[in-house]
Amino acid sequence: MAAGEEKTVTLDAGTGREIGLPEADFVLLTQAGLPADAGGYFRTDIPDGPFGLFTVHPLYEDGPALILGGAGSDGGALYFLDVNDGVVVLLCLGDADEEPRFEIVNTTLGAFVRFVRLVGEYERSPRAERPADDGARLVKIAEALQEIDPDAFRHPHRWWAMVIAGLRREVAKRERTHSPAQSHSDAFDRALDRLDEAGWRHVTGREFASATGEYGLLTLPGEFTDAFSADGVLCRDVDVRWRGSLTSQIQSAFAWEGLVVRVPEEPGDGAAEDDFDAAMERLLAAAHGPQEPDEGTVTCLATAETSDLCRILRAFGHLAARGYVAEPALWPTTSGCWQRVAERTGDPGSPRAVFWNTQSHDTAFEPRGDLVDELYLGWAGDPAEIAEALAGTGLTVKAPADEKTAFVLAPAARPRT
Repeated sequence: MAAGEEKTVTLDAGTGREIGLPEADFVLLTQAGLPADAGGYFRTDIPDGPFGLFTVHPLYEDGPALILGGAGSDGGALYFLDVNDGVVVLLCLGDADEEPRFEIVNTTLGAFVRFVRLVGEYERSPRAERPADDGARLVKIAEALQEIDPDAFRHPHRWWAMVIAGLRREVAKRERTHSPAQSHSDAFDRALDRLDEAGWRHVTGREFASATGEYGLLTLPGEFTDAFSADGVLCRDVDVRWRGSLTSQIQSAFAWEGLVVRVPEEPGDGAAEDDFDAAMERLLAAAHGPQEPDEGTVTCLATAETSDLCRILRAFGHLAARGYVAEPALWPTTSGCWQRVAERTGDPGSPRAVFWNTQSHDTAFEPRGDLVDELYLGWAGDPAEIAEALAGTGLTVKAPADEKTAFVLAPAARPRT
């Protein structure tokens, strides 16, 4: 093989003839060549060995498989060409105790190469100053890819569909920091993006009904888009069904975008002393699955009245823009919250952070996100800077006496806005 001037890699013609490549695939691989790199989604620079680049393997009795490259850097995900059928397959080898997984990613080698080229061009190009410009470019790329090989987008969990969705999420994340949501529908989509980034999975109603043992699932009514007007205003409440995690995470994700979500009422008498144990049990269940996952419904409210949670997260947004790790309902325990702060900060020795734990969330907020009790905030950094940001919430702010004392937010009587 030889590296071309345009960072392409070609197959030796003798190998191509020996394995019986169809003429179109032979010309493509031996003359035009494969793009050498498409970011993390395709690369020809994969580890040598039995599954090295352009190695040939028996696929079945009368058909070879030709390794084309890989995804990632560890060689655990490989693309190969089914020479007889002409399809390109993604092979995920997994660990030693796991069964390999296969997925046909493109129906022809030509389609695969065009996919790799378009995605690679996007990945190599500088990001636009305005994230929306990159978003518009990705829309055009997705439209082109669907025209080239519609089967690759037949389901949202197909490989290339997930690649494009991931690139769009990256743009959406940049857009959130670049400018506020332009409408309720935009804010709703951004909230779902936040949950996706946190590990939640948005599934169809049918999959939700069948995946009774899975954690971190969300599903929306089939007609939920009808709840928004043509200009994106939320005109009626939207129910979101969930399974296997904490409702405080859902409520906070929507509050970041200025949307009010009502969560189910907590149990009444005698439940307060069990809040911590219940929160830990739910979180550990979501992480490790030791028991059947909880499930329920939260409701995004069509209301012009904001919530205390939304106000607090606006203040957190200002602090995040100044370099703070500012997170609501970060973990059930304060020590666990600090561990996550250390994972996210660029300077573990001198962190700047403000957060509360899930236990505080469950006891301090009523179902729609208004404070009914004191909310204790862990913090590190400049107390005056934090106090200034929190003052904008209109809540009562109790500043700490020293570094070992928490900030406290308490309800305040004031007109709703």
